[in-house]
Amino acid sequence: LRTDAGDGHEGHGLTFTIGRGTEVVVAAVGALEPLVTGRSVEAIEADPGGFWRNLVGDSQLRWIGPEKGVIHLATAAVVNAVWDLLAKRAGKPLWKLLVDMPPEALVDLVDY
Repeated sequence: LRTDAGDGHEGHGLTFTIGRGTEVVVAAVGALEPLVTGRSVEAIEADPGGFWRNLVGDSQLRWIGPEKGVIHLATAAVVNAVWDLLAKRAGKPLWKLLVDMPPEALVDLVDY
């Protein structure tokens, strides 16, 4: 999956299957597209936890497993691409972007 911020930066994310089912995951990524398209990178950057919750909390898609199975794999590809994009826009490797975040911001990313 490739995301494009329109400013020359791209984020790349991946997920995998062990063979069969890849086309199902690709279709699931497509089902998430309306939840991502049109959102500004700045809005996602300001609230990445909210972006995650929006993806996994969609009232229609959550019934088919937002945190497990095919939708989980598709969401992983989208979120990985977004984090890659945010790190590239910050000019840092992803690990550095994360360790530079205030602890409160990191905690907000995780739903316990």
